[in-house]
Amino acid sequence: MLYELIRFKEYKELNPCKLTPQQMASLEVEIKHHSILRSSDEYVDFTLWMNNLPLRQERFAKYISRRLKNHPNAKLLEVGCGRLGRLSKLLAKEGFLMTGIDPKLEVSSTDTIRFYKQKFDCKTAILDDYDYVIAQEPCDATEHIIRACLNQNKPFMISLCGSPHKLISGENPKDVYNWFDCLVNIAPDKLVFRWVEFDPFFKTPILRSKIF
Repeated sequence: MLYELIRFKEYKELNPCKLTPQQMASLEVEIKHHSILRSSDEYVDFTLWMNNLPLRQERFAKYISRRLKNHPNAKLLEVGCGRLGRLSKLLAKEGFLMTGIDPKLEVSSTDTIRFYKQKFDCKTAILDDYDYVIAQEPCDATEHIIRACLNQNKPFMISLCGSPHKLISGENPKDVYNWFDCLVNIAPDKLVFRWVEFDPFFKTPILRSKIF
């Protein structure tokens, strides 16, 4: 922990992930009281940064690019792109036609990426405009993405959160593994769940449609 706290001072000064003051304060608390049973996205990125490894968005972007290597100009919708739309920006550099949506957006559309500051739910009827839907830890939007894409027969891939989220039914899964099971059981014949090892420290749960 002492080494981590020493490196944290440098990390805080550089702020490579553009964390808010609140996020940075929460990360410091987690470093001091870290549990091996649960790690926040911020802690994962901090660990990767300490070891000079690419951050989460970079790794997921490369994974998606490999999956879609035969569709270089595909139109992708990223749901829950976050404040800064980092994943969308990385994939745009790879040649994909990107759109990002998030209620907390702090960036504007550019010549290459469209951004929409709004919430996504299972009734959102904009998916016909896109070839694929992607999301990285979209939290409460996760089940909405799955159901919307299944209803509209749209290929999707989600990098799942490391903690459970309330279901549309109002049910609270007892733990993250129960949450994963609930999501897969929405349509087990149409979904694929895998643990993917993007780096030496953490395995990432990926849920995608079989047609992705």
